[in-house]
Amino acid sequence: MVALAVAACGSAPGVTTSVVATTSVDPGSTTSTAAPLVECPPLEYQVTELPTRVTGEASDLGDIELDEFTAIGGTRSVFWVTSDGTLAIALIRGTLPPADWPGERGQVDVAGTDAVVGPFDDGKWVAAWFEGDGSDRCDHYTMVFYPPVESFEVESTLRGITTTET
Repeated sequence: MVALAVAACGSAPGVTTSVVATTSVDPGSTTSTAAPLVECPPLEYQVTELPTRVTGEASDLGDIELDEFTAIGGTRSVFWVTSDGTLAIALIRGTLPPADWPGERGQVDVAGTDAVVGPFDDGKWVAAWFEGDGSDRCDHYTMVFYPPVESFEVESTLRGITTTET
């Protein structure tokens, strides 16, 4: 699968956050500290079309409940919310979905690259792709659309992603 990074930058309504894991415990009698997980660089893409229910950026990240998609150390995320502050979309650089799609999935163009996209059983829609050969963790991208969401909104949003590089 060849894929392109999707990201919200510049004028796109969104807020960026990161989570970095820094330690680990070695089983047995010895405890050691692992090197910090390097945070992925900023996203180099702009989301130009968002579903109408998206009203802007997440102003208080403390109100957003992180999940299996958004709570991964070293990733870089952008969140969009609805008028009541509910998480609507998350774009994560540095990871692919933690599980395969439970049902059908298809392909959609993301800034000139094929991305895999499909619904999950819990009502979320998920898109995933990677840059280059995908060997670098920071070349992996996941975009999660939280319910309620329609397939045409997912496709329109993904097709509206552009690169900030010229």
